[in-house]
Amino acid sequence: MRTAGIREARQNLSRLIEAVKEGQEVVITDRGTPVARLVGPERRSARKFTDHSDFRTEMPKLEPLLSQTVSEGRGDRI
Repeated sequence: MRTAGIREARQNLSRLIEAVKEGQEVVITDRGTPVARLVGPERRSARKFTDHSDFRTEMPKLEPLLSQTVSEGRGDRI
């Protein structure tokens, strides 16, 4: 874990970001007190589905159906 004061962080942000890209954690301090942490982004794995039917089964059911709501909204304009 690397530490850097606020002034150093302002002047050397590119270097600190490179350190984070390499997997390091950087703690930013204000007069010796930790105030922030620079870490890499959290990796999220995408859920895979074989076809759209799997995706559709996980979607919430709308009541009333969206098509009904749209039809009612157009009622006097058609």
